[in-house]
Amino acid sequence: MAIWPHLIVFALFIALLRAFGLGWDMAPWLGALLYLGLSVLLQNIIPHHHRSGMKALQNEDYELARQAFSCSYDYFKQHAWLDDYRSFFILSISNMSYKEMALINYALCYFQEDRWEEARSAYERVLSEYPNSRMAQDAIDYINNPDSEEEEEEERY
Repeated sequence: MAIWPHLIVFALFIALLRAFGLGWDMAPWLGALLYLGLSVLLQNIIPHHHRSGMKALQNEDYELARQAFSCSYDYFKQHAWLDDYRSFFILSISNMSYKEMALINYALCYFQEDRWEEARSAYERVLSEYPNSRMAQDAIDYINNPDSEEEEEEERY
């Protein structure tokens, strides 16, 4: 994603502060603080299911993580405009949508548990919605032929 939406939000803060009478000596600094505060607030509030899923994944609580990622997917499917315009509304610069991240991480939970059939099925779901997902395709390739990466490593040496 481009940085333009962030610069626009930052410039709007500066313009509002200037309209309220702050000088050029204070408006950029206060605008930066407001932007930072808003960014932290939005990234903690709106994608809260995603964040709790990531925490559960880090703690290896895969069942709880799958539940959170499923909730995240449902939330962003219902509020697609937030995901489509995440650079404005969540101030996220990620190229990957929250819906795609939810599906990828949902599949990753099965992958981490060595539940290969469920993982393959979940990654295939990713590809059905996001056909250009390199992460999902690489994971499926690994599941289908896990020995090929070991052979490639041996060939390099």
